[in-house]
Amino acid sequence: MQEVDDKGMELILNETYSGFEQEDFFLIKNQKELNAFYGKINRTRKPGLTPPFIDFNMEMILIWCGDSTASNFANLELSENADYLQVQKLNEKNLKVAANQLVSPFSIYKLPLSAKSLKIKK
Repeated sequence: MQEVDDKGMELILNETYSGFEQEDFFLIKNQKELNAFYGKINRTRKPGLTPPFIDFNMEMILIWCGDSTASNFANLELSENADYLQVQKLNEKNLKVAANQLVSPFSIYKLPLSAKSLKIKK
């Protein structure tokens, strides 16, 4: 499941239900924000998912949440320039689960910590 690109972006989780109705991206740089995100996605899960251990002194988390009509996980690519990090959504990855079982999917990526801002290119 883990994929690492040349910029150090590592896929750590793909799940089929986030509870979000609109596509969104989140950049998380501390444990409190990560726990809040997991609190939202675990509202309808029994048992809930456990947040991963992240060393926020060296790493940060990028989360992509698909909308309620998404039928695949997004394939994201990270690029960096002098002023910002840019995430671009590429073609979607096909899944082996039936489309009717995938509702508002989400993916969590681990990235090296950066003070640069994040821009999303769709």
